[in-house]
Amino acid sequence: MLDALRDALFSVLTRGCQKAAAIGCPVLAVASVPGRNLDMLSVFARYSPHMDTNLWFGVAKKSMLGLGVALECTGWGRDRFATISTTWHAAVKNAVVVGDASPIALGGFRFDALRPESPLWRGFADGALVIPRLTILQDKDNYCRIVAADYVPPETDVASRIQRLLSPWEDLEHIQGLESVGWEGGITVLERENEKALWKGLVYAALDAISRDGIQKIVAARMTRVKGAAQFQLPQILSRLRADNPQAATFAFGRQGTYFVGATPEILVTAKAGAFQTMALAGSAPRSEDPAQDVRLGQRLLASDKDRSEHDFVVQAILRALKKHCRHVVVSPSPTLYKLRRIQHLITYFSGKIHARSSLLNMIECLHPTPAVGGVPTEPALAFLREYEDIDRGWYAGPVGWLDAKGNGEFMVALRSGVIHRQDAALFAGCGLVTGSDPETEYQETRLKLSTLLDGLCPTWKAKPVDCSR
Repeated sequence: MLDALRDALFSVLTRGCQKAAAIGCPVLAVASVPGRNLDMLSVFARYSPHMDTNLWFGVAKKSMLGLGVALECTGWGRDRFATISTTWHAAVKNAVVVGDASPIALGGFRFDALRPESPLWRGFADGALVIPRLTILQDKDNYCRIVAADYVPPETDVASRIQRLLSPWEDLEHIQGLESVGWEGGITVLERENEKALWKGLVYAALDAISRDGIQKIVAARMTRVKGAAQFQLPQILSRLRADNPQAATFAFGRQGTYFVGATPEILVTAKAGAFQTMALAGSAPRSEDPAQDVRLGQRLLASDKDRSEHDFVVQAILRALKKHCRHVVVSPSPTLYKLRRIQHLITYFSGKIHARSSLLNMIECLHPTPAVGGVPTEPALAFLREYEDIDRGWYAGPVGWLDAKGNGEFMVALRSGVIHRQDAALFAGCGLVTGSDPETEYQETRLKLSTLLDGLCPTWKAKPVDCSR
């Protein structure tokens, strides 16, 4: 496999150098070869301690693992989407490609680029798309490609560059299945003694703003810190998240030894061959192990005026956004139930065609943030959150995913997620607040949503909040 990749790299780097010399700047060179299916988590375990690694198990059963960085497109502030789009499209326009896999990038965007960054999110730009040095692509039909990328300057030594590029992956074909690490240690959930009171204060402030400031909905979030008895084992955590949440996209984005991980059920937008799909996911209720009670909870959710109103805010906002970039938009006639392991939601599906003048990044910018994670109207809701929400969401509730040079891609809303660094984790959860929202009910909803990541960190966790305010 690496021998074939070496030959493909020689061809593409030689051509890349020639093109770079002709246009006077570095050129993206991408080579791909068929490969045998690899255990993604085992490869992640092997390389993630030594380099930035990005892992994606998508809802469409397309998986990819990106190792290292060939080129990173970054953006800051309000213009982060436009800046990244310009850099990305310029890179792929001039790219030299050998093989059937086009250039591909993985990454994400900060929920709110106008909010100051905290140390928790150091290394995570306001927006970043990484073209990895080496990418492993696999899907449910046993398709596998090994893709190598380099940003080639003019007049480079091709042979030595290939050697440097491939030397880290010499044992790739010999990596076996994910090894058991035995007991991983317990966890302690660190909540401030007055956590519930602080949350209720935030909810009451939001309800007051809704009643007097013309805001219809505010999505508030909170953060819970967790301490591990030992260093968290990311491959095992990701394995559990994937097994427990088969309808979700499981992901991990690494920056300087810190990982943003999650298992999110909410599609922001997917694109394939000029067609798109998205969803409105808003309105929540718990699941029950008793089938009859589970049905009752679902029917109660479908009949809830509060949840239907909250859901419709999202539907209407998505429709307005789609009209700017899409045609032939089809919407399911009414919301149905989307049942996950511990929680169920109201869901409405959308599909259609993307205008030729638009791109996936255009759609992401237009859709984010949906009322499912921000509020209605968007700007007043975000202004409220900047003033009253005492956490830095970072990439939580922002768009995360992948795209390729052909316009295909899959971006999700980064829910059920958190930041992990060694023995420390910070987990996020939120819920939509509208007229009639009850602070206690909403608090319990955040606990339910936090359980997805807590189950991933430690299957036997028991919530025992301790006072960490001192």
